[in-house]
Amino acid sequence: MHPEWLGVATCPRCGAFACARCLRQGPEGTVCATCLEREPLGHLPWDQRAELGTLKAFWRTCFGMLMRPTETLRGVNPDAPVSSSMTFVMLSAIAGFLSTGIVYTALIGIILGFVPETEKSGADPKDLKLWMTVVMAAWTVLMPVFSTGMTLANAGLDHLILRMGGVERGFSVTMRAHAISQAPYIVGVIPFVAVYAAPFWAMGLRAFTYRTLHRTSWGTALAGALLVPVLSCCLCGGVYGAIMFAALKSTGQF
Repeated sequence: MHPEWLGVATCPRCGAFACARCLRQGPEGTVCATCLEREPLGHLPWDQRAELGTLKAFWRTCFGMLMRPTETLRGVNPDAPVSSSMTFVMLSAIAGFLSTGIVYTALIGIILGFVPETEKSGADPKDLKLWMTVVMAAWTVLMPVFSTGMTLANAGLDHLILRMGGVERGFSVTMRAHAISQAPYIVGVIPFVAVYAAPFWAMGLRAFTYRTLHRTSWGTALAGALLVPVLSCCLCGGVYGAIMFAALKSTGQF
């Protein structure tokens, strides 16, 4: 717009050089005036935690991603601090695993309560009941933390694949897209549902969030969302198969 002025920065949206007079402060940083007027970036409910409250913002974001993901993500800021995304991931993990863990812990305690005590030598049923209940309770507490850590690692691997596919935006965008794709875990408030159904729902939603926030092709987005889980399953299945084959071979069955 002002060729006689010295360009001082590039616009992160369009990549054009802009002079100091044309730069504007956008939600994701400094952008050129043209981009800010053309596409003022909106916010997810999660970005408005200070006004709505954390739990209400979390609920509205999850509901929007489950019921109307296209409208929810239209025009939103693709970037956010990694700490904000990780907080969303932690809340999703708590919602997904807490109720199931509590119910499992209670069921184990009840079932073991009906186990008759015998005079035979062996483990004391009371000790067995105590230890199994403690183990299940520990799983309930630690699983959200473990899931959050695994999400961070998986987002890093996904970002590597996305960069190989040509995306230019940073890891924080991938982390944000990965985080909000965890919205299906909120159905975990109903015991047993999220543990078995939410991972598949989240993978499909993740391809959509990668495509939308990174503005990339469906092929690249699908590769970023599915390649790591598929390879992980193949690796785990291969290791398990090798162990079983070795065990059967040692017994002479092969």
